[in-house]
This record gives sequence, C-alpha cells and structure tokens, in this order.
Amino acid sequence: MHRANIAAVIVAAGKGLRAGGPVPKQYASLAGRSVLARALDAFLGHASITHVVTVIAPGDEPLYAAAVGAAPEKLMAPVPGGSTRQASVLCGLEALAPFSPSAVLIHDAARPFAAPDLVDRCIAALEKHAGAIAALAMSDTVKVADADKRITQTLDRSLLWRAQTPQAFRFHDILSA
Repeated sequence: MHRANIAAVIVAAGKGLRAGGPVPKQYASLAGRSVLARALDAFLGHASITHVVTVIAPGDEPLYAAAVGAAPEKLMAPVPGGSTRQASVLCGLEALAPFSPSAVLIHDAARPFAAPDLVDRCIAALEKHAGAIAALAMSDTVKVADADKRITQTLDRSLLWRAQTPQAFRFHDILSA
C-alpha cells in the first residue's frame, strides 16, 4: 500500500443528543477548542494523510465554520451527510473518490483524543489486512439477561473488544462495499 496518499473521513453529522448540551457534542468546547477541532488534529498533523473531509449534518455549516476556524490546505470543504452513519460515511468516501487515495481512515468527530501512534498502527495494519479498527479489550464483566432481566449468562470478556475509531480500510475496497 502506498503510504503517501491516505485520506481521512471525519464523521460529524450526528446530533449528539446523548451529550445533552445546547449544540451537538462535536461542536462543544473542550478546554477552549471544539471537540471536532481536536479530533481533526491527529489527521491534519499526520504526514501520511493527504486529504481530510468532514461530513456534517445539513444546516450545520455555521457550527462547523466556528468550530474549525482557518483550515489547513489538506482539509477539504465539509460535505453534507446522510440519515445514518453508514450513509454519511459513503458521502465522505464519494467526496474523496476523485483523489483515489490508497487508504482511508474513518473517525468519529466526537472522539477528540486519537493519538498519532494510533493512526500509525491503523495505517500499518493495512499492509497485511484490507481493514483494521482501533479496539480496547473489555475489562468489565458482561452479563446477558432474558426478557425478565434475569441474568442468564456471563460472557467471556477475553473474547470481547470495544470498537473505537479510527477504522482503516483500503480505499477502493470500502468504497465498493
């Protein structure tokens, strides 16, 4: 895989209702900067990332502009998302298609702390695999309950992982999927 042409899709089209704030959580302030701006940092500052596109909800353009401010050259204009995360990701992928990147990292805008080494590991995983995700091993005990909320099973946590982002894919594979 050619490491010099890797793109990122930052998915920011959600409403962030669970956060309960006056604006969607990706636009909320976190230590003086928006959550979205902090999420973009890991990708805009990465030498292997050539293009970054943010997918936003239609009508969020003013929130986006206020949250991001002056944009570096590799940050493309935002694109409107769809009614689901999957549809929004597709909008971002289609916006990147003219650049024909070798790979793409898909990241949730509400995750502001992706470390550069995490991005490196996701990209490196594409040398051997068509896709890779960031994940955390489960440390909690997980129970299964029936309809009456009675515990019926304890799952083996050594087999369970919490999916995170970024998620990395060979670009043409994920676009065609």
